[in-house]
Amino acid sequence: MNAPLDGLRFQVLWSRLVSVADEIATTLVKTAFSLIVRDNHDYACALYDSRGVMLAQSTQCTPGQAGSTPSVMSDMLSVFPPESLEDGDVLICNDPWIGAGHSPDVFIATPIFHRGTLAGFACTCAHHVDMGGRLGATDARDVYEEGIIIPVSKLIRAGSPNDELFRLITRNVRTAEKVMGDLRAQIAANHVGAAGIRRMMDEFDLDSLTELSQAVSARSEEALRKAIATLPDGTVTHEVFHEITDDKGERLRLALRLELSGGSAKLDFTGTSPQVAKPINAVLNITRAYCVFPFIATLCPDLPMNAGAFRPIKIHVPEGTVLNPTYPAPGMYRSLLSYFTVEVIMGALQKLAPEKVMAPSGTYPLWIQKFAGLRGDDREFVTHFNAQGGQGAFFDRDGNTAVVFPGNIASTSVELFEHETPMMVRRRALIPDSGGAGRHRGGLGQETILQSRTSHSIRAALSGGRFHHPAPGMEGGSGGARGEIRVNDGAPFERSDRADLALGDRVILRQPGGGGFGPAEERDPAAVDADLRDGYISSELAESAYRVALTADRKAVDHAATRSLRAGLAIPAS
Repeated sequence: MNAPLDGLRFQVLWSRLVSVADEIATTLVKTAFSLIVRDNHDYACALYDSRGVMLAQSTQCTPGQAGSTPSVMSDMLSVFPPESLEDGDVLICNDPWIGAGHSPDVFIATPIFHRGTLAGFACTCAHHVDMGGRLGATDARDVYEEGIIIPVSKLIRAGSPNDELFRLITRNVRTAEKVMGDLRAQIAANHVGAAGIRRMMDEFDLDSLTELSQAVSARSEEALRKAIATLPDGTVTHEVFHEITDDKGERLRLALRLELSGGSAKLDFTGTSPQVAKPINAVLNITRAYCVFPFIATLCPDLPMNAGAFRPIKIHVPEGTVLNPTYPAPGMYRSLLSYFTVEVIMGALQKLAPEKVMAPSGTYPLWIQKFAGLRGDDREFVTHFNAQGGQGAFFDRDGNTAVVFPGNIASTSVELFEHETPMMVRRRALIPDSGGAGRHRGGLGQETILQSRTSHSIRAALSGGRFHHPAPGMEGGSGGARGEIRVNDGAPFERSDRADLALGDRVILRQPGGGGFGPAEERDPAAVDADLRDGYISSELAESAYRVALTADRKAVDHAATRSLRAGLAIPAS
C-alpha cells in the first residue's frame, strides 16, 4: 500500500521520475544510429501513469515533440485500451495528427507492468532520417507525398515482434539500417525506463503511480498559475504576417487574442489564415506545444514538465487553418510556420509585460537541410545538416548566437557530417552586423558553405526563411539581417526548395540574425566596444547605429568622446 506523500517523500519520488526519464534519453542517444537523434538530439522522452497521464519528461527534449506527448498516450489508449495490453507489448505511431505534426517523428510507447498490473508507460519520440515518400518534399501538396503513415499499432505483441510491420517499414524507407536501428534504440530506451520505474516502485513500496501522478501534476499546475498571475491581467491582440504566401499570393497571417486572468491564459487564434497546399501546416498538437512553451520558458524555465503544466493555458484554433489543418494537409516543414507561434505570443505579451519577453528571432523558422545520394563506396546516405542564426534580444540581455530556438536541438557537428556524407564544410562563420542593433543586441547569423566532393549526384532539400522579411526589433530595436540560400553563384532562393548537386557544387547558407531590443543609442559603450573588438559589429555600424565615437584607429570605443556625443556635445576631432 502506498505510504502518505509527505513533502520529503514527494520530492524524492518526483526527482526519481525525472531521473528515469533522463535515463531513457541517455539510452536513446547512446544506442541511436542516426546523426539527427544521436547528435542533434531531436527527440523527447516521457513517462505516464496507467491512465495515460504524463508524469515527467526528460530534461533534454524538443518543445514541439515534448508538447505533443501529453495527448499521444490518450490517443493510443483509445485504440488499445489498458485492458487489451499485455506485458511485452510495444506500440508505434507516426500519424501527424496524433503525434508531433509530421511523419518523421515516430512515437514508441511501452506499457510498464509491475507485479502483474499495468502501472504506466514509457514513451519516446524520435525524428527519423527518412520515412519514405518524396525526399525533402518542399513542394508537397498533401501528406501522402511525405512518407508512410503508421496508425497506432502494436510493433511488438507480448514480446513477439510484428514481423509484417517491421518488413513494411523496412521496405518503404531509405537507409533502412539507420531507421530500424533508431526504432530499436527507442524500444531499448523504453525498456530501460520501464525497469527504472519498477525499481522505484519496489524501493518505495508503491502499488500504483496514480497518487504520485496527481500530486506532481497539481504541483506543476499551481507553479505555472502563480507565475502567470505575476503578469498583469488584460486582453490584447497581436498578429504576425509570414513571408510564405497562400494560394492567392497573400502572406499567411497568424492572429492572436490573448487573455490573462487570475493565473490562466486563453489564446484565441481566430483570424489565422486557412490551411494551404504547402508543407508548412502545423497540426493542433504542435501548435499547442508552442503555445505552452513561451510561458514555461519566460516564467518557469526550471519547471518539470508533466500534464499539469498544460492546464493553465487554454487555446482555441479554428479548424481548417494553418495552425489546425484538416487531413490530408501537408506538414513536413511545419517548423517553417509553427515557430512563429512563439513570435506572435511574445508580441502579445510585450504589450502587457515587455520586461518578460524577447524580440523576434532569426532562429525561426527552423533551418534544416536534407541531403541524400551515394557515398564514394556506393552506399546510400540520407542525413540532415542543422545550423541556425541569431536569437532575438531580451529586455535585459543580448540574444544568443547560433542556437536552435525554440527547437532546442543541437547544431550539426562539422566532423560528423563530413564523416557521414561525401560533403565538406568549407566555411562556418558568424556574420558581422547581422544581429539587430539595440540596447541589447540580437544574436548574430552565421554563414555556412557546404560542398559536394563526390561524382555522384546529391539530392538536396534546402529549407530556411527570413529571405524577404528579417526578424524585427522590439521596443525601438532594429531588425536582424535577412537569410539567404544559394547554390554556387546562382540567384538567392525565393523560398525553401530542392537542388541537385554535382561534384564541387556549393550550398551557401546565410542564417538570419535576431532582432534588437530597445534603442541602440542606449547600449552600454563597453558592450559596443566588446562587440567591435570581437568582430561582431563593424566600425561603421558602431558609429551609425550605436552613436559611439571611436579611437583614431577605429578599433575601439573612445568612451569620453562617446559620453559627450551622446549628450549632444560636439567634440573636435583630435
